[in-house]
Amino acid sequence: MTEQPAPMEPPGPPERHEAGEGTTPQEPTPGKPAPPTGAAWRHAFRDRVKEQLGLRGMISEYMIPVETNTVWYTLGGVLAISLVLEILTGMLLALRYVPDAGRAYQITQMLLREGGWSVALNFHYWNSYVIFALVMVHMMRVFFSGGYRGPRIGLWEIGVALAGSVFLISITGETLHWDERGFAVPWHMSEILEAVGLDKPLHYTQADLLNISKATGLLIPYYAMHVSILPVLLLALIAMHYYLIKVKGISLPFWHKPTGRTVPFTTHVKLWFAYSAVILGIVLLISIFVPRDPGPAPQLLPSSPFYGSENGPGELGIVPTFPISWTHGMNRLVTIAFGLEPDIWGTILGLVLMAAALIAIPFLDRGGPGEPHSWQEARSLRRRGWAYLAIGLFWLIMIVGVVTNIITPKG
Repeated sequence: MTEQPAPMEPPGPPERHEAGEGTTPQEPTPGKPAPPTGAAWRHAFRDRVKEQLGLRGMISEYMIPVETNTVWYTLGGVLAISLVLEILTGMLLALRYVPDAGRAYQITQMLLREGGWSVALNFHYWNSYVIFALVMVHMMRVFFSGGYRGPRIGLWEIGVALAGSVFLISITGETLHWDERGFAVPWHMSEILEAVGLDKPLHYTQADLLNISKATGLLIPYYAMHVSILPVLLLALIAMHYYLIKVKGISLPFWHKPTGRTVPFTTHVKLWFAYSAVILGIVLLISIFVPRDPGPAPQLLPSSPFYGSENGPGELGIVPTFPISWTHGMNRLVTIAFGLEPDIWGTILGLVLMAAALIAIPFLDRGGPGEPHSWQEARSLRRRGWAYLAIGLFWLIMIVGVVTNIITPKG
């Protein structure tokens, strides 16, 4: 018998190959665009990020009057960038700093001797001066342009809270240097508590400050305020400030004729970075090439030239740095002019009056709900006289305090 051929298997599905087994990639389906590459891919990626984070409506699709793209209207953005860099350098320095009353001064000394760390610490230090100056300039620009009127009252009050937060950050930051100047801050705090009878119940006496182990417990709250509590508060206020600007709109500069034209907010942000590059670039150069002395050791350390002193830092002629030097001047003023003791009441009264003056400005202005439209309207004492008086009181206290501090630093 002849052998029958075996039945043929039906053809199976075509063999599939895994990628990387020598196969060539399939050609794009006709009519279907190829995936983006190069610049197109980067542009698509940026668009995707903007979409996912909601940045389109906040930045690129947020339109602002073209008249606001001036230097005076961009310094607020430069201030925001300076604050962010201050927080970032502070986070870096927190990796090395220890709030120990017996070691903090030596740590500061060591950081100022080490290349990269000295640049970070110096930038953190000098940038605080820039922040103080920008706060003052930005505040005065908003005042003259009437940017606090009508629906923007809340925006102004948030700005006042921002200025107060910056002041507190300056004070706590000066403390952390823990030289005799930094030691003056908790020393004055003990005077405040003594004035109201709380120094002994809270174990915050001058004797406690001269004991290293007890002083460490008093230094730690300043550290916590400076590196965590105040920065979080500051960032929250910045976010609220920006949100209100977007919702309420940017006040127009009356010294420019309005055109009605608008541009994306991205053009404003580019100016922020352009001016920041110039201003903060100078700060960076100073931080690199200008050496800085750590100052004398605090009097609670045996290595201090003031060790064993019976006087506080003020009586030794140690005064605060410029942004807060007016506080010591006000202390001297109330002692010299009014014989008020303890002299720390000068700082307390100054702070209360300055804060009250700034808070009251929007309610004292009688210029109407909108910003001024001319220099004549902006300078009108009939409409803005009380507001000018309030801002004048603020500057009077600061200038008198600074001058008194220079003339009579000891005491």
